[in-house]
Amino acid sequence: RVLDLTIAYAKEREQFGKPIGAFQAVQHHCADMAIAVLGARFIAYEAIWRLSADREAAETVSMAKAWVSEAYEQVCALGHQVHGAIGFTEEHDLHLYSRHATATALTFGDDAHHLTRVAAHLGVPTPAPTT
Repeated sequence: RVLDLTIAYAKEREQFGKPIGAFQAVQHHCADMAIAVLGARFIAYEAIWRLSADREAAETVSMAKAWVSEAYEQVCALGHQVHGAIGFTEEHDLHLYSRHATATALTFGDDAHHLTRVAAHLGVPTPAPTT
């Protein structure tokens, strides 16, 4: 949804007499967002398929959670870059998705947590957390 909101905004918002979507930097942000979304979908589908086929899925699920968590935060951050200050106002829905990304990471673990789990599945030693 953040990608859709951002692309629609880039098409309608004008600066210097043309839509901001015509600027290469905005196009790069939208392309990066699309790649993150498609990658997140693909790895989530892979994890779901493994679970539904009764295959070993713990490692794939951890990879999917790590990728999707990072992608969600990246897409929201790039969406805010394109929207500028309006994305942080209560009048626009974008800030709700950013809050949801933060809440989801706190509830289900962020990308670092799940990457540590992937490392454990692969047998890679990880440093002990420092407090």
